[in-house]
Amino acid sequence: MERRYDERLQSQTADWMQQFEPHLTHACTFTFQQYVGDNKVTPEMAWRYWENFCKYLNRLIYKHATKNHGKSLIILPVLHGEMFGEHLHFHAAIGCVDKSISFEKLKAQINFAWRKMRWTLNETEIKPYQDAGWISYMLRQSVRLDLHSVDIERCCIPLALKS
Repeated sequence: MERRYDERLQSQTADWMQQFEPHLTHACTFTFQQYVGDNKVTPEMAWRYWENFCKYLNRLIYKHATKNHGKSLIILPVLHGEMFGEHLHFHAAIGCVDKSISFEKLKAQINFAWRKMRWTLNETEIKPYQDAGWISYMLRQSVRLDLHSVDIERCCIPLALKS
C-alpha cells in the first residue's frame, strides 16, 4: 500500500485535537482480536466497533445524561495498523471535562468497557496524558488522503466544548 500523506491535513488535525488538551487525562492504546494477515476486521468494521465501545463507555460514566444532555468524555481516536499490514489498533486521547472522575477510576472504567467488547484482545495500555507529543504519536501513520485512520466525526466531544 502506497504511503500518501497530506502534511497540511495532518497538521490541521493535530491543531484541532490540541485545542482539547487541557481536558485530556489518558493516553490509551486498544487492540482488536485480529492477527497479522487476518482480513476479518476491516478498517470500516473497526470504526463501527469503536463507536459501540465509545457509546458503552460514555453510558458507564454518565448514564442517561449521555443521551439526554449530551454529556460525554472527550475521546480522540486514531486507527493504526492498516498502512503497514499490522495488527489493527486504536490510539486515543481521553479526558473528562467535568473532572469529576479520578484518573484511576476512569482508567478502570475504560479497561472494563474494552474488556466487555467481544471483538477485542482485552489488551489496553493506559498512561497519564502528559503533552501534545501523544497527539503527534497518534498521527504518525496519519492522515492518509482517504482518511481511514482519522475520522473527526467519530471523535467524542462534549456539547460543552463544541463551538
